[in-house]
Amino acid sequence: MSQLPPETGAGQNLVLLAGQLLDGNGGATTDVAVRIEGERITAIGARGDDALTADATVIDLGGSTLMPGMIDAHMHFFGVPSDASNTMRFETLPYRAFRAAGEAKRMLDAGITSARCLGSAVGPDMRRVMREGLIPGPRLEVSGDFICSTAGTWDHFNVPMEWVAKQGIIADGPDECRKMVRTRIRQGATVIKIGVSKGALGHRFRPWGEDPYNEAPGFSLAEIRAVTDEAHLNGLEVSAHCIGEPQVQLALDGGVDIIEHGFGITDATRDRLAAEGKWVVTTLSHPYLHHAAADEFGYPAWKKEAFAKHVDAISSDFAKGLEAGVRYALGSDNIGWPTHPQGAMALEFELAERWGMSAGDAVVAGTRSGAQVMRTDHLVGTVEVGKLADIIALDGDLLRDITLLRTPQMVMQGGEVVVAPTESASLR
Repeated sequence: MSQLPPETGAGQNLVLLAGQLLDGNGGATTDVAVRIEGERITAIGARGDDALTADATVIDLGGSTLMPGMIDAHMHFFGVPSDASNTMRFETLPYRAFRAAGEAKRMLDAGITSARCLGSAVGPDMRRVMREGLIPGPRLEVSGDFICSTAGTWDHFNVPMEWVAKQGIIADGPDECRKMVRTRIRQGATVIKIGVSKGALGHRFRPWGEDPYNEAPGFSLAEIRAVTDEAHLNGLEVSAHCIGEPQVQLALDGGVDIIEHGFGITDATRDRLAAEGKWVVTTLSHPYLHHAAADEFGYPAWKKEAFAKHVDAISSDFAKGLEAGVRYALGSDNIGWPTHPQGAMALEFELAERWGMSAGDAVVAGTRSGAQVMRTDHLVGTVEVGKLADIIALDGDLLRDITLLRTPQMVMQGGEVVVAPTESASLR
């Protein structure tokens, strides 16, 4: 809406009127008014409550749906084209940071107001400048660069060993693993990310492998315990890239807090995940988008077939995990343009619904659950009084059409309107 400046909010009182509120806790309320004073939500009531609108700018969004901003619980600011991700080992960090800054703005414009960057050397500095208000983007949790063993998850064999050694991602043995955690903390990490699984011997794609039911461990139990012990000593949680039955069990035995991917497993492991209350971050989009991009981007036949296997396994295990009571948070594992655009988080919701989760449950998994994984649920993830006003508006009923998330009508972060409402809204 042209008469509403993009900076609306930022200290003034606002009231949003809408046809429906999905609060992120699983609740749905019709004909609502949400009052925002400064950064925070101060009242939620009925659309016709004049007391809520006193001394405030009112944005009437008609029959739109309000919900918390999306939280992408697993993504990467590689800062290089996604179809040439290995080039990040040769590109300059300033180039990668500038490119990632553009991707961060696109994420925010798409309604992603918080995210976990789980593997990028530029992530900690991105978080720093965002917290200083110098560039727009999601609220970030960051791991810094990857941590893996020699011949491990992200040790790509087509890069000379001497060059990999200079990247600061390799840790072998418990002592090196402990020191690497300390190094990441010094670099600004707020979560620790390790590679517990990798492709089996002979697989040509190390990080994901060519068969989710035939993977290899990336670390020993002693090494994982050194990582989790040091991280926990410093008040940080540990996330593990983890695919395949033995590897997920290994991560759990080692005290890992959050399982990333978490498929290619048995019913017994699903039951263990549920019983221990472990979070599993979905990453449904990652293999799906790789498989979809295979023909256009000239993937070799073996790689297209490998991602087809991953899509089959992740979709099947996600449905089984829902039945078993596994706690899921939505994370896209998007790595950037052109194959995995950072603003395409909406696809994760769509796939979650397609493969067994209700639209309402997907909203919770992509908002409150993500905030719980990030340990920021006291601030964001739900539309509640006292929380920061990270809110998006969708032009219609999301519970009937989850694809509305692709094009938010309005995006607000911390009480500031960063994407102004469309012409269908009115201001008074």
